[in-house]
Amino acid sequence: MAKCGEAAKSAQPAKSEIVTGNLSKARREELIAKIGEIKSFLEQSSDTNAVRLLRFAAEVEREVRDKKFGLVFEEHRERVDVELAENLPVLTEDKKRYLPKGKVKGVEDAPLNFLVEGDNLAALKLLEKTHRGKVDVIYIDPPYNTGSKDFIYNDSYVDKTDTFRHSKWLSFMKKRLEIAKRLLCRNGILFISIDDNEQAELRLLCDNIFGEVNFIGTIAWESKTKCQNTKTARRQFQRKWEYILVYKNKPDRYEFVLEEVGNYEYDKSDKKGVYREKEIEQMSASGMRGRSTMIFPILGVNPKNGFQWKYGKDTIDEFLARGDLELLNGRPSFRIRPEDDTAKCKPFWSLLDKAYGTGESANTELKQMIGPNDFETVKPHQLLEYLIGRVCDSKKSYTILDFFAGSGTTGHAVMKLNADDGGNRKFILVQNNEKDICEKVTYKRLKHVMEREKYAARLKYMKVEYVPIKGKVYYDYADGLLKHIRELVELENAVDFNTDGEIAIAVTDKEFERFMASESKMSGKKAIYVGHDVLIGKAAREKLSRMGVEIRVIPQYYYSEEEA
Repeated sequence: MAKCGEAAKSAQPAKSEIVTGNLSKARREELIAKIGEIKSFLEQSSDTNAVRLLRFAAEVEREVRDKKFGLVFEEHRERVDVELAENLPVLTEDKKRYLPKGKVKGVEDAPLNFLVEGDNLAALKLLEKTHRGKVDVIYIDPPYNTGSKDFIYNDSYVDKTDTFRHSKWLSFMKKRLEIAKRLLCRNGILFISIDDNEQAELRLLCDNIFGEVNFIGTIAWESKTKCQNTKTARRQFQRKWEYILVYKNKPDRYEFVLEEVGNYEYDKSDKKGVYREKEIEQMSASGMRGRSTMIFPILGVNPKNGFQWKYGKDTIDEFLARGDLELLNGRPSFRIRPEDDTAKCKPFWSLLDKAYGTGESANTELKQMIGPNDFETVKPHQLLEYLIGRVCDSKKSYTILDFFAGSGTTGHAVMKLNADDGGNRKFILVQNNEKDICEKVTYKRLKHVMEREKYAARLKYMKVEYVPIKGKVYYDYADGLLKHIRELVELENAVDFNTDGEIAIAVTDKEFERFMASESKMSGKKAIYVGHDVLIGKAAREKLSRMGVEIRVIPQYYYSEEEA
């Protein structure tokens, strides 16, 4: 009889039999091998159902092969998906809501902005036609899915009892973020506000869509300064911070626009001009940053034992050659001149405190602007000004998109930035009109700040509508699409055919013929947008060229179901 210890020892598997490494991969390979056996059996079968079963087996194999690390959730279909399968979205302008009202001096050439009322998935489908690869910055503040009536899915609130609560939210976000990625330009950047409820899930979702390599970081923002002090909440965990996930669109090096906080003082002068003195610093030569090439004499002075210079020999030689290297009290020093310096800048920190506004201050400000309202998830415009200002300087034209516009904070921030530094930033906001939010909150706020602050900005109010296509061929609904081409051209090019007398549009042959036949219509025009299938003869081209009128052809995909 074997001893107890020997029995236990013999019951253990041999060391070589213990599976180590990627267990999921091993199980996956086992399943794929079994599916392969099933496929081999079916391929030899004469059963009429064998082909059908082979197809099923291939589908199962693809699903098994796709299993990798990442986010797994039950994908859901929204009601708007059905609407978009049976209808094509189009835009119409509500001309009564154009801002500013009447003729306002100094805004004729001001940036033209857009507020789009409607489901943001439908609006994003339209933006794929007009802005694919053209958006510089996307900021969104989606529903946080707290389970407290903040996230509506198919006309119903998703509460904490819904077992598919997270899956519905992720399905909702996935479709919109996939389009958002296609809208961003190569150097584009995405900011997403979120809190603890979906922060972890959103990070994995964005890693999957944008790539983990394009994750820049997470900003923590102090959204509250007051705790909940009710009898039940007083002793509970108090959440003070919300988060902003930051993603770039491509794995290129991204450099932010830093905030200038002051200039240097040049308190010395010589025959070459003013300068300031700066002692050449030393740093530890140990650790990862230690470099033997940074240890050398400067004007006969070596760094102290265990240390190295902070500047390399090329920099030292440059200052030496121009006569701006000296010994002060036995220590090597630079003579720094204005052309050597850049302004003192504040780093773009990942922690933003209440100096950038809080949810509480934002709510108070919104009530002061538009009166009592039920919109509670307001972001402070100071926060958005800071974020947009770190990625959009005043030197170029930028397009900023927010397709969860809410109270219109993004639009407010863009106009304020332009007013402060003379920039040329434009915004596109998208907001549905549930509980009249778009009309009575978003638009009302933008109108208030434009009129009160007299911002040099223009605003068009667009609405998403639908052209039915179910059971129809293209020629049955082509005329319906044709009626809304004008709005897409305005959106893509930030032009206004109503007020800009230098541009014209002719979508059909008849419209183009009427334009060419009227000297008054052609007078003063710099460009005409024409339909992609409008016939333009040689004589017409030569006449337009002589008059200095540029022909701009409207893309064909405006007229169809296809995106750009």
